[in-house]
Amino acid sequence: MRERKEKIIFQGEWLSIKKATYRSRTGHLVDWEVVERAKSETVIILLARLVPSERFILLRQFRAGINRTVIALPAGVVHPGHDVRRQAINELKEETGYRGKIISESPGLKINPAILDCDVVVFEMEVDETSPENADPRQELEPEEEIDVVLKDKDKIRDFLIEEEAKGTAIDVACWFVFSV
Repeated sequence: MRERKEKIIFQGEWLSIKKATYRSRTGHLVDWEVVERAKSETVIILLARLVPSERFILLRQFRAGINRTVIALPAGVVHPGHDVRRQAINELKEETGYRGKIISESPGLKINPAILDCDVVVFEMEVDETSPENADPRQELEPEEEIDVVLKDKDKIRDFLIEEEAKGTAIDVACWFVFSV
């Protein structure tokens, strides 16, 4: 790791922006702006598959950061000291109404590490749609959340994403990588 000096430029409730100064390999002094989660939260992303139908759960959600609706995977933020696995199960229930189980968990990952210092964990989840607890899924959204659940067969998701983008809906990068590559 390189020696780096930091200066906070902005501190908000959720994010901070820092000016990071370091020396490049060639000896040049570099100033770089870095966005950090203000409370060192971990982001979780949920790849949830319904069984036996094999449909996947996507979300259509308004995002203020881009002032548009986006198609994305269920996701959330886990505060330091909280159990990320438990939060993954809770987040699926809150955003979609479904109860699921974790099949696998990624190591800590990075999203856009050029400017963003944020840890991400991806959970593959399975939802038994024959279970009574999933017979009538009801979201438990926070007042500011605007989320519609979209269920799609895997082989139809790529075309769905292209159609949505053509209508002006933004597409989250995780959806594109998971279902279109």
